[in-house]
Amino acid sequence: MSELVGEARELSPLAQEALRLRAVAALVAGRTREVVAAVFQVSLKAVDSRWAKWLVGGREALALSRLGAVSGNIRFSTGSSSRRSARPYCQ
Repeated sequence: MSELVGEARELSPLAQEALRLRAVAALVAGRTREVVAAVFQVSLKAVDSRWAKWLVGGREALALSRLGAVSGNIRFSTGSSSRRSARPYCQ
């Protein structure tokens, strides 16, 4: 079984990206969804989501992405419309 300890959400963003890529590589190599979820300590939903992204966009779809501009501990959202939101929210 896995030697991983803790949750994937506690990993750095770069480590999370590596985890996503390794999980998809395991699926490509023929491992089942259940085995991948157990080995990488993620949910089946997360495995399915990563696999779907991989099928649509390949490696680039799993790459690290940023949402909005980050300034210190405050993140500014661009909002759902074309206008930008000036309201910060805490992470």
